[in-house]
Amino acid sequence: MVVWDLPLRIYHWLLMLCVILAFITSEWDDRSFHQFFGMSVLGLCCFRIIWGFIGSPSAKFVNFVKPPRIFFSYLIRMIKRDTGTMAGHSPVGGWASIVLIFITSWLALTGSLSNDDILFDGPFAHLLPSLSDLASELHENTKLILIGVVLMHLGALFFYRFWLGKNLVPAMIQGSRDDKTGPGGKISLLHTALGLGVLVCCLAAAYFAILIKPSFF
Repeated sequence: MVVWDLPLRIYHWLLMLCVILAFITSEWDDRSFHQFFGMSVLGLCCFRIIWGFIGSPSAKFVNFVKPPRIFFSYLIRMIKRDTGTMAGHSPVGGWASIVLIFITSWLALTGSLSNDDILFDGPFAHLLPSLSDLASELHENTKLILIGVVLMHLGALFFYRFWLGKNLVPAMIQGSRDDKTGPGGKISLLHTALGLGVLVCCLAAAYFAILIKPSFF
């Protein structure tokens, strides 16, 4: 069964790559490359939000953002190893994805508004100069939260693999696995082309913001 559509899979791996490179370039104090990868994250997050409404069934928020009652019920079933087979996000995985989207969006947005108090300003810092210092502080303080969320994400993969006996990684590479129930990720060729077009446009808009930012404000 097709679980994840192609645009979503490309988004997932690009986000992972850009988050890692943004963190590395931040530690190296390389502002130009850090800005590039940070704005890439912002573009990817914009795509994911759009795709959460117009994407494949398994990508739509309405199909995996569940109320607390279902979330905790499924969490108990996970501990008991009684989850069955489910295509797409589980109720727990759905909320984990929302948290990841929120944290990466928050970091990218605050980074775009921040400055280093010397020569470097984010692409959107000139739009809200009075908030730039606050954005810089929030951006720096949220970094540890992102590390924690990423570690939890990796921990969940190991939990699924060794406690529930489910390897989730291949499906995010090839798009399919042997699940029988739940919303799938199968979409038409035209729908796939639409998704890829939206992804490219979101990334292009993020890069364009870098090119048009003023040198001084």
